[in-house]
Amino acid sequence: MGKARFWIAFLALWTITALLAQASGFENSGVGLKARAMGGAFRAVADDWTAAYYNPAGYAYLADNQLGGILSLVHQRLELVPEYRWGGRFETGIFNDRTNFNKHEILSLPAAGLVVRMPLWGETVFGLSAYQPFDYNVTWTLFDPPDAYNNDARVPDDQFLNNLDVVAFQLTAARATMNDKYSFGLGLQLLRGDLVFNNILFRDNPLKDDPTTATVVWARPREKIAEFNHNDGNGWGFGLTAGCMWQVNEKLNMAAAARVPFDLRLSGSAVSQYYMPDDSTLWHNSDSVEISSPGTVGQLFLSGSTVSDNADFEATLRLPPSIAVGVSFKPIEKLTIALDGEYTFWSRFNGLDFTYSNHTGLSGVADTSGLARRFFTDDPSFSVDWKNAGKVMAGARYEYRDVLTLLAGVSADQSPARDAGSFSPLFVDAGDKLGLNGGFIFHIERWDLGLATSYVRQPDLTISASGDFGSQDNTVNFPGGYQAATYETILSFNYTF
Repeated sequence: MGKARFWIAFLALWTITALLAQASGFENSGVGLKARAMGGAFRAVADDWTAAYYNPAGYAYLADNQLGGILSLVHQRLELVPEYRWGGRFETGIFNDRTNFNKHEILSLPAAGLVVRMPLWGETVFGLSAYQPFDYNVTWTLFDPPDAYNNDARVPDDQFLNNLDVVAFQLTAARATMNDKYSFGLGLQLLRGDLVFNNILFRDNPLKDDPTTATVVWARPREKIAEFNHNDGNGWGFGLTAGCMWQVNEKLNMAAAARVPFDLRLSGSAVSQYYMPDDSTLWHNSDSVEISSPGTVGQLFLSGSTVSDNADFEATLRLPPSIAVGVSFKPIEKLTIALDGEYTFWSRFNGLDFTYSNHTGLSGVADTSGLARRFFTDDPSFSVDWKNAGKVMAGARYEYRDVLTLLAGVSADQSPARDAGSFSPLFVDAGDKLGLNGGFIFHIERWDLGLATSYVRQPDLTISASGDFGSQDNTVNFPGGYQAATYETILSFNYTF
């Protein structure tokens, strides 16, 4: 009883710490119904096929072969009230001072796995699984060129879009040693990355600082050129996941795990559309006729036309590795309490730098002028300065009846975007997150059928514009008020044979 009181007190303290602690980026919130319902505290439990994600060593203790699958239905509810003005005063075309919502859609994230115990090298357990370790999907409509700039320009609706999917196809092997007291597991991953990335860039007009240019021509709002940038590509890579587990006694398990995804080289096609300011009255201004007469570069940048450039692109996606530890304890026969801690090296992810080649589509002076061509074929970048982040998770599982298992958990996730210069509608990470989870599993002969739900809340965040806001081409450091919450429903089945 003394030991039981000690562990109950320890677990209670960890749970309180989890609620007060401060992890996230675009890492998936988790895989599997049991683990998600327990807040992600699963590395020292790892008793179904989803151990491939949390701790491959758990496969060694699975007594039966398994076939399982899940479907996660995710809804991100994001709000943004922009304050995106040049110098804090001049309008940019961003929908300021009103509440904007991300495109509402229910995202479907399926995953599946097979586990087979085979008489190889003793009793080694193998598994094949497919799941998404990284996923992000957000779409905004936030911009329309102001009439003073160009009242005829038509910009696509999905102006700010980040659809990033990384799927792992994993082969896992695990076995136990020393009278089944210790187990070790290793997973080899083939990673597939898919990216659709749209952005609105506000580029400095290449003529505004030309000493031969008449000041009146390039005055606000013509000193910035609006560019819609669209990238669609994919790539393949590799990764490793490994883990170990120690069954201290019948009540206590301890575990450690690590994931190492290697960089993905993405490639595909890109389209950049440039919306020129429209002021034909200046074509005949006596002070500007030399630079804005028809057929000149100056006229191009006043014509109100849309210039398109098509290209191939390459970009490196630097995925972050992570390490984790876990402990599970059974104070009574029907109750399991689990605690996990994870640390993710988000500082490896420095954003997306696109390198373009094979440009096509430019014509006339946009192609023949060296100054214009350099402007229209410039390589865009989306840089972030993220920090390493931690996550703590606490969960419980109670075998209420032979046919019913109840699960619950909490998690506290530290934001990697702790620098205001890293905030953007393309990566909404408003701060440290709190997750609440719960679910149940029905056991029907060899079938386990489950349902779980998850709610993740981020704090409200206000980002103020810096003194030099608008001096760069990209939209990082996007000032405004942010609100974010994520709702998730998970359905699962598991069949033992």
